[in-house]
Amino acid sequence: MESRRKNRRSSHQQDVDLFLYDKSNKAQLTAGVPALLVNLSKQGAGLKCSQVLIDGNHLFYAALDSDTIFLNIVFRPKEDTDEEIMTLLARPVWLNRDMEDSNMPFSMGVQFVN
Repeated sequence: MESRRKNRRSSHQQDVDLFLYDKSNKAQLTAGVPALLVNLSKQGAGLKCSQVLIDGNHLFYAALDSDTIFLNIVFRPKEDTDEEIMTLLARPVWLNRDMEDSNMPFSMGVQFVN
């Protein structure tokens, strides 16, 4: 099968937080959800999370076709470091559910937004 990816993905596992963000009024729309970043490329990432319905909003569908609502990915600094928190805006591209994974059954592909 031919790969349709534009950029090579590297396997990388890091704990992150996800929440919906409204860019038009710079507001956080949902509480943060712990997630695992599983791979990363120049244009996007693969994530796994335990839930996608937060505060009555679906992380995938609320941001899918919106011009103002995005996913905000928050990279948590490791303990005992002076690293600053880094955040990236992303748009969801695909969503899958793994019925065999009871801890983090949702896998999501996202594309980074400038």
